[in-house]
Amino acid sequence: MLEKRRSPRVPLKLNFHICDLYKHDSTDIHHLKAPIVLTDISEYGIGFISECLLPLQYHFKMTLNLEKNKESLVVLKIIRCLAVGHSHYSYGCEFIALDDTVKQSIREYAASKTKYFEKC
Repeated sequence: MLEKRRSPRVPLKLNFHICDLYKHDSTDIHHLKAPIVLTDISEYGIGFISECLLPLQYHFKMTLNLEKNKESLVVLKIIRCLAVGHSHYSYGCEFIALDDTVKQSIREYAASKTKYFEKC
């Protein structure tokens, strides 16, 4: 099958919570406390798994930490959801207005992980 992605995804295991979801011209969802496990990242977005069913087209903020002592606040939009088993959902999200320095950090992180996987 032909890969349609604009950039390669690399595995990334990271746990965090989504507390607030929002959508322009819509009702916000606060105090959600949805635990999620980040599964992969690319320069255009992330993939994660959660037990919670989350609405498509909603936005959330997360702190991304790919380098030591360097955290970046990013905004993501949920664009895809698939059921995984009976109790989990797999999500795809795209970055919204990502800063160039953060995008470069993601590219460097992906390049370092891709080189690692090629060696194995």
